[in-house]
Amino acid sequence: MKYRHLWAATAASVLMAGTALAAPGLTIVGTPDATAPVSFEVALPLRNTDALRDLLQKLHDPASPQYHHWLTPAEFGLRFGPTAQTMNRVAAALTARGFEVQTHTRSLHVSGSAASVERALGTHLKLAHTTTNARGTRVVAEGALHLPPELAAAGATVMSFGRNEAHVMSHRATSKLGGGTDNRYSQDGGYWFDDLKQAYQYPSYETMVTVKGKTQRLDGTGATIGVLMSSDYLPSDVQAMFDNENWSTITGTPDPTLFADVPVNGGGGLFGGAFAEVSIDTQSEIGGAPGANVILYDIPDLSDGSIFAGYVTAIEANQVDLISASFGECELYDFPNYNGGVDYRGVWRAEHELFMQGNSQGITFLASSGDSAGKECVTPGYFYGAPKAHFAAGVSEPASDPNVTAVGGTNLVTTYEQGSLNSAYATENAWSDPEIPYDPYGVGINATGGVWGAGGGVSKMWPAPDYQSLVATGFPTGRAVPDVGMQVGGCPGGISKVNKKSGFCDGANNPNDGDGNIDRSYGIYAIAVGDGGGFYGYIGTSLSSPEFASAMALLIEQKGRMGNLNTYLYQKAAAQAKAGKVDEYYHTQIPGYNGLIQSNVSPTYSVSAGVGTPIVKNLVGAASAKPAGLPQTLSNP
Repeated sequence: MKYRHLWAATAASVLMAGTALAAPGLTIVGTPDATAPVSFEVALPLRNTDALRDLLQKLHDPASPQYHHWLTPAEFGLRFGPTAQTMNRVAAALTARGFEVQTHTRSLHVSGSAASVERALGTHLKLAHTTTNARGTRVVAEGALHLPPELAAAGATVMSFGRNEAHVMSHRATSKLGGGTDNRYSQDGGYWFDDLKQAYQYPSYETMVTVKGKTQRLDGTGATIGVLMSSDYLPSDVQAMFDNENWSTITGTPDPTLFADVPVNGGGGLFGGAFAEVSIDTQSEIGGAPGANVILYDIPDLSDGSIFAGYVTAIEANQVDLISASFGECELYDFPNYNGGVDYRGVWRAEHELFMQGNSQGITFLASSGDSAGKECVTPGYFYGAPKAHFAAGVSEPASDPNVTAVGGTNLVTTYEQGSLNSAYATENAWSDPEIPYDPYGVGINATGGVWGAGGGVSKMWPAPDYQSLVATGFPTGRAVPDVGMQVGGCPGGISKVNKKSGFCDGANNPNDGDGNIDRSYGIYAIAVGDGGGFYGYIGTSLSSPEFASAMALLIEQKGRMGNLNTYLYQKAAAQAKAGKVDEYYHTQIPGYNGLIQSNVSPTYSVSAGVGTPIVKNLVGAASAKPAGLPQTLSNP
């Protein structure tokens, strides 16, 4: 999970110098040359949003004649995008100021010199060191952005030049693992991709289905998954993962590979701060759905402008059925009390409109729910030098957006026999791990009261969507997070409180937090194998979002695009509850604590795992299929 803070200027609010949050991980290192090329993103508001919301309801209602009759980007633009006149006026205003402009359905990609940007937006640009890509620096604004009058009149939002960006929160849990090819480590993992397929009962790899009159393997064939991350990947790592599990020997087929690698605005390069994350994402999705096409959208960094550009690129191409993202931030950070009274929530609304467009095209969005359990936020004083700061209740955006599926999760526990590959499901828990005081954004102040665990709680930005009324979430007025869960893992070394005798997390023997339970799991991934790396254990909701993406590729293979997946997920949860079952589509009633409350706020909802963790073959409509068996067999290669 990663955290970012968005810095933008809109027609309604102009960011004033000195009111921004402290920049996590960024250090000003220079000034760009006046002639240096610079690009930025401009978002324009949609039209007819009430009609759009009505259409989205019908597109997701099986009783409607419009059910799953998805729009194309062109159709969406004609009905809901800015008018051609508005787009042309904004483009002309930017062109007149010396920029090159590329228009999309509701946004513009703008390129020019640094000097042109400073003149047009009334600011000074700086070079800042960044850790979220391999290139080292990016361009940020020194102070306020002042929109040209034509952009202000159009309600434009400049999505670029923010000084803050993603804070990587997925956590390496082990040193380099040696051996381990022919047996597993314990009942808590670490878990390879095929271990998870057995535990969560993916359909057997031998399962065949008929799709549009064609018989094919139920492995994601025909589905396309998008990964949005600020790094390139190594094909050799994907190969190393499959080779470790003897894929080719078992199946007689070549190792699966990534379908496409799309650099956006130059991409993020290799071996930057998000390299481990892109490795986790791509390997989870290809491993869980080896027949699916996986496309990496490699963005330059995890700043607001780059993330926006990545989403726009994927939505406009309209090639992916689902996009998984393992980044976010506390949604409160754009509220006025964090920004000297200035309201930046318009940035979230601009992103929300992107998600609505994607949903109308049938695209599903997944996002990690966060790694700080119920305390996704830090108190405002932390960013202004207050001597005391602590972690506080909050949820992560974009996971909290109602048009996004928020993926949280648990510590998975499986059967374990020395020398056996058996990873059958045993149980799960969502016990959080208390943390020692630490400085989460590198501002020089330690915050207290933090916890590790899947992010969850109730949004203060978004009201409760209709689909959440299908089950009792315990939050009738606000959007509850997450929606669903999978394997996340716990006990982050270095920041967690550990038992002095065992040297491991056990909830400090707190009855609210496991009472000494030490079942903490992790996943295993190939990180720069052959380039000085190897196989490592990782934890975080950065694991669960791409894991769930792979499972949903099997659903999309059979049913086609799903759009906002949450309607389907909550309908299945309601059906399970009505039947009086606890394990038909989901594992439910998983014990846990999120640092504030018990995870199970109702029999049907958890603030750690949402409606539950999936029994995949049932959830994707293949209940009669045999489940994936032992890893490294033909049923589970």
